[in-house]
Amino acid sequence: KNMTSLDSKSKKGKFWLPPIQRQRWGDDQVLPHVNWGDLFFDLFYVAAAYNLAYVLKTDKSGIGFFYFLSCFGNVFSTFWHSKTFYDAKFGLPEDVLHPLCEVLQLCGLASAVLHIRPVEYMSLVADNPETFLFCLANLFGSFHSIIFNAEIKYIWVDGDDSAKHASGNDLKHYLFTGLFTLAATIYSGLLYYTDIGTEGQMYHGPMIIMLAGWFTKPFAVYLVHITFGYTDFKRYSVPMNVDFLIHRYGEWTMLMLGESVLSLLIVNDISDYSEREFYTTFYLGIVSVTLLQFLYFKSQPHSADYHAMRRSRLAGIVYGVVIQYYSAALIVVGVSYKMLLIEYSKDHEVKPSDGYENTSGAADDSHRWLAGSSSSSDDLSTSERQKRIALMFGCGLGTLFICLDLLLLAHNGFASTRQRCRSEKTGKFNILGFFLVVVSRYLIVAFIVVICLHYTDPMGVAWLGFAAIVMQIIVRITGNILFPRTISIHENDGEKVVVVMKEDSGEHEWPNVSHPGTVPHDEL
Repeated sequence: KNMTSLDSKSKKGKFWLPPIQRQRWGDDQVLPHVNWGDLFFDLFYVAAAYNLAYVLKTDKSGIGFFYFLSCFGNVFSTFWHSKTFYDAKFGLPEDVLHPLCEVLQLCGLASAVLHIRPVEYMSLVADNPETFLFCLANLFGSFHSIIFNAEIKYIWVDGDDSAKHASGNDLKHYLFTGLFTLAATIYSGLLYYTDIGTEGQMYHGPMIIMLAGWFTKPFAVYLVHITFGYTDFKRYSVPMNVDFLIHRYGEWTMLMLGESVLSLLIVNDISDYSEREFYTTFYLGIVSVTLLQFLYFKSQPHSADYHAMRRSRLAGIVYGVVIQYYSAALIVVGVSYKMLLIEYSKDHEVKPSDGYENTSGAADDSHRWLAGSSSSSDDLSTSERQKRIALMFGCGLGTLFICLDLLLLAHNGFASTRQRCRSEKTGKFNILGFFLVVVSRYLIVAFIVVICLHYTDPMGVAWLGFAAIVMQIIVRITGNILFPRTISIHENDGEKVVVVMKEDSGEHEWPNVSHPGTVPHDEL
């Protein structure tokens, strides 16, 4: 039976009930109903995106990016990623204990998000408790995942024996990465609560350990599930509801895109001398973010049969890693648009009559600080500040494009990708099409990154970003015409299986398209 068909009414109100295996091998996958708890859980990441953007806004150096990446990776991996993959395999019963644990998990997430602070606070570990409390909150999140999987492995589950084996494997890599978090928590705690730390001195060690834990997690997952995994993986693993994962990752991507939208919409006072530049940059940003949304969802499969999670275990791991870097790049691009707009606000107002920058640095009560708006002044000159903003924007946008190609490769695989480059009639390699579609993509990436190293005018940078996104869309549409995807190659029990793409699968349609129709009254 699917979990959706299980009758649990007679068990409602019990204090503690076993988790429920969502589905078995061979079952038809049924997308669960909308879980309002998941949407509420995602709201905490709206605040996380704000705080992460503020880290970049207040420190545009490599140190700022390092702290941004360390905070983002751990908050995503420890809470959102772990919860989503657990929910894709198991459902929680309607008892008393598990909802209480979910509330505690939200408290841990809230604490982690709260203590994502600028580098000037998190680096002074001996002076401020921010780093210690951030590490401690992530340690609590790791314990939550360990306890939930240990319950299935060692106590009970409403499912097959394979569920115990699957949770046992997950426990291994959760324990491995949890050791990094534990080490960072102990180290930062000793620096703050004992005399081994020197006040006023920067300590990057705890966040380096946290970043190392995030970077090494995919390798731990690979070792557990593939290198030392069982050959008969159906006997020792639980199928994931891929449709559920597609749905959740779509919601997650919308959250990250939402940070870009809010960064553009919530700004400080517009300079009286740069209104034209401000509004040009503003609308270029709005259109560009909209096109990024279409570009992402057009590039992703809408059916589980063509998704990387269904294709193979390795492809699923690659997808899970790349989507994290893509999400981080979305935040970088979003805060870059914010900083491009701020260049034309009263925070950095330049009067044509005198040609100097207003450096008063006074914080106006009317300023809105959401999404990394200015609440502290930079020590950088105007040229150096704009250079760093342009570099951040170019690298972020280039990373988005590269990640999209890697996601496509995870979904399609090398074999079907090579097959697409050959003519259906002659079987010969289409050299001209390869250069027009494949090589041109990376030329666009090189173009936006290199030119942003030398061209730093904020409005000009926004124009360049818009042009790069439009060119990417044109190239991808051309690719669908010259190289139509007709097959998808999956792994099934170690053997490659060719899945023929159906014309009515909806994979070639643009997203957000609804078709008119009526529903009979008796079906409402």
